[in-house]
Amino acid sequence: MKQKISAIMVLHNEETLVRRALESIKGVVDEILILHDGPCSDNSIKICKEYTKKVFINKKNVGLPGPIIPILLRKAKGPWILKIDADEFLSTEMRKNLRKLAQNLEVDGYTFLWLWWDGKKYVTKNWPRKPSLYRKSKISYLGFPHFDDPKINGKTVDTNYQLHHKPIIKKSLFNWSDFVNKSLKRYGRLQAEYTLKDFKSLDKFNWFEKDYSFAIRIRRKYPLLSACPMAILAFFRIMLSNNAWKEGLPVFKEAVQSTLYYLWLGWYIYKFKRKN
Repeated sequence: MKQKISAIMVLHNEETLVRRALESIKGVVDEILILHDGPCSDNSIKICKEYTKKVFINKKNVGLPGPIIPILLRKAKGPWILKIDADEFLSTEMRKNLRKLAQNLEVDGYTFLWLWWDGKKYVTKNWPRKPSLYRKSKISYLGFPHFDDPKINGKTVDTNYQLHHKPIIKKSLFNWSDFVNKSLKRYGRLQAEYTLKDFKSLDKFNWFEKDYSFAIRIRRKYPLLSACPMAILAFFRIMLSNNAWKEGLPVFKEAVQSTLYYLWLGWYIYKFKRKN
């Protein structure tokens, strides 16, 4: 029996990129579901409606896709989910083989090469990987900032197919001004706010745990004390994942930025706890 694929996408004002993503999945998935994160101020929704009638608008802009992805997971009808972002698109080989992958009854999820793009060329060769195709009945998902990928409760296979990721990069991949203003001040603040939320208030899909993970509980209780060890762990987790250190300077820079992010996150949580 043919295993159908539902493609899901959360976006916010991506008129310059979204058509490329939708063209790449047209004809290889069985349904496309789009969720716009808050009111739209460009032609994103108009473009999306050329490819699917299943276009939804979240009432307010959350700022990151993680907290609202469960909305699309509940709406998707196919047994397989392909999660794709507006700045991504399927490679030719991935397009050719996507349906074949979904027919394998012994596999519950696949990862794809998700190489880093600096605006002109890819600067990594074998890292990182992204789990973007998975069996809906085998995933657990917690709606939390930066938790964009679900837990796959089954067999996961690494493929050599590439999911292209070519965002618009105005200056450089590791622009420190963007990192401070976007990652630290915006995303860090949002993640800190969610860290202090009541666990029951978070949206979830097939999530069976009754509380936050141990790491988040420690971060909630001891934000400053846990900031340094969490930051150090983040550094080595990136450097040692799938031999990422072999990729050289790009991975080292990412590890350093991740270290700074977790230090900043601890400060934000501490600040909000005092305020409340």
